[in-house]
Amino acid sequence: MKRVSFLLFAALLVLAVTAPSVFAQAPVPKVTINGLFDQVTSMGRNFYDGNLTRDNDREWYARTRFRPDFTFEVGRVKAVLGLEIDLMYGQGGPNDGGFPGNNSGVAGGAISVGAGNATTGCKNNANGCLDLNTDVGGMIEIKWIYTEFPLTGKDSVMPFIPVETMARAGGQPWGSLANYKVVYANGDFAGLSTVTKISPNLTAKLAFVVVEDQLAGGNRAAATTRTSRGEDYAITVSPEITPFKGLDIKPLYSYFHADGLTAGTSRHSVINRRFVGGGGTNSALANGGCQTAAAACTAAGNAGDSTNQEERHTIGIDMRWRMGPFGFDPSVMYQWGTSDHQAVRTNGQVGRVEADMSSWIVDLLGSFTVGPFLLEARGVYTPGNKARDNLARSIRYYQPLSMDGNWWAGWGGILGSGVDYFNGSLLTNQARFIGYDRYGSARLALRGTYHITPAFAVWGIASPSWTAEKVDTDTGATPGLGAGSISRTTIDDQSWVKGDSRYIGTETDLGITWRFAPNAAFDLEGSYLFAGAALGTAELVNGVHTRRDPNDAYQLAARVRFAF
Repeated sequence: MKRVSFLLFAALLVLAVTAPSVFAQAPVPKVTINGLFDQVTSMGRNFYDGNLTRDNDREWYARTRFRPDFTFEVGRVKAVLGLEIDLMYGQGGPNDGGFPGNNSGVAGGAISVGAGNATTGCKNNANGCLDLNTDVGGMIEIKWIYTEFPLTGKDSVMPFIPVETMARAGGQPWGSLANYKVVYANGDFAGLSTVTKISPNLTAKLAFVVVEDQLAGGNRAAATTRTSRGEDYAITVSPEITPFKGLDIKPLYSYFHADGLTAGTSRHSVINRRFVGGGGTNSALANGGCQTAAAACTAAGNAGDSTNQEERHTIGIDMRWRMGPFGFDPSVMYQWGTSDHQAVRTNGQVGRVEADMSSWIVDLLGSFTVGPFLLEARGVYTPGNKARDNLARSIRYYQPLSMDGNWWAGWGGILGSGVDYFNGSLLTNQARFIGYDRYGSARLALRGTYHITPAFAVWGIASPSWTAEKVDTDTGATPGLGAGSISRTTIDDQSWVKGDSRYIGTETDLGITWRFAPNAAFDLEGSYLFAGAALGTAELVNGVHTRRDPNDAYQLAARVRFAF
């Protein structure tokens, strides 16, 4: 008995001695914060509402953005919480600057649509307005909220699989999951992603994206009164291959499924007269539950009919090649599938019609560096539909999954996203959807950057822009369109008869970047758009069809950015 007691005491003593060393090896929890503050002001004229024939839309405003990311780490497991606050200087609407000061439930308090404002009295994309005393509440956006953890490999959920895979679950950034260049998927999404390191030269990346979800009971009612818009999701598979140093190759396959109505950034909604209600491809009526008579379709609810489905496939390749002072970044994507809508059939009856989808995009970027000078050239082409095409039967314009307003970012302040990345209905169409309305896009751009000192650079851009098919200028342009924007609208029976012009215009930009302090930079950008004939519109004046020529547009924007 004494021997047993002695052995037990010895074992406890060994455990007590070794325990501190074991606990000392446990990873120490760590919390870090990084992000940025932007203070932006800009003034401009004639591009805020998307109608360049009416040039009385002008403004000079200022705003601030706070974008912090909180990272919580223990070993290889971490969680990230990304927040965002966007506030305009001053009160922009008839009520107070934000919750709970207004009574409308919308930031700014104004529900009516105005120039440059999608749904509120504050600046488009802002959470609210900093009025006198700056008492603004309820204005924090959650951008990222995900957990990153080892899925396979050592110390993982599935350690019996030897290859290392890191997974993310929750609201997360796209990063390079689908592409290098912003050409198919960008911004943020909710879902699951994995990154598997197969070899030093081969990495497999997978993402499952929950676009819209269907809750229990949401599909029990009739199609016109359902609360659910169905199960919308996407899957992307995109490995990364580095055959040798300086060359990265990224193939892509993506499948997107949508039931009825879907997210406005995933389906470019453009007008088709043969849709029920004559609205857009993502309108409630075009995706409603009506099957037989046009009169019944006026009761279609916002949820639409989830049995109208879209199946979209996208394949392509994105590359980065660096060889000395030269760089080449080509992107090529091909897209096909089908999309159901409620439309008028050839026999005059209303019912479900299936559209064939087929499109592609080529985006080529080349660069050359000599000393402090960087010269870049870019060319893009993607096809579109003709003005007379029935979009219930055929869709030929390219549709990315999500651009988050960042396509063509850095290549213009009016037709792209520049120093002030909030502005422009033209930006909404061409930076979120790649292309103008249904007509596709053809662009060329030349950008030169000269670093006078490592901290001070000047740059300039010249970029002519066309559409692949001629724009019908016997149509209107609606202001304040937001994420699901429709560039052109029906005026009368002269609309959607024939195309008139491909020339969108030429944008020129001049700017400077001055890194005046550690982690702080001042950016100044001037943009001028020489408007082309394709931006002309028509309207009814005392019942008479009247065509109007477009006017030029300009913008001057300044920003102080502090990154931490």
